[in-house]
Amino acid sequence: MMNWDIFKKFDSILSKYMPSNGEGETMASQTATAINKLIYKWYNDGDVYDNQTPHNLGWANDLSSYANWLHRNIPGAATILEQVWDLQNKEDAEMGYTEILYTLADKYLCEDFMSQLAEQKKTGSIYRANSPFHYSQQDDEPLEEEF
Repeated sequence: MMNWDIFKKFDSILSKYMPSNGEGETMASQTATAINKLIYKWYNDGDVYDNQTPHNLGWANDLSSYANWLHRNIPGAATILEQVWDLQNKEDAEMGYTEILYTLADKYLCEDFMSQLAEQKKTGSIYRANSPFHYSQQDDEPLEEEF
């Protein structure tokens, strides 16, 4: 069972750096938005940023762009995010994915790091970042043919 409460310690930093809408105008707002989106969608919908792993942990929403942006723009985030590829089976993957997200939040959602990014203008877009994480839509039902 996933424990959302472990992420409550980041509420104050998120409320300080998250924009009221969109991704904001600084790297701090982009970072806060991207990490928050990954956490929120995992706990509310079970969505992951890469559903191409061998154990098929992935569910229904495309979050890869957020992880790809962090991977490309935040020093050290790549090493944390790439751990998703090491999750070996579905049973261990849920806890492992939670640990990946917690490690990511714990390292970057802190005042020391975020205050440095608050002075930097936004870089690219968290909504349009490609590779190395991928999402593939998996249709549960075949399309009906029209006659």
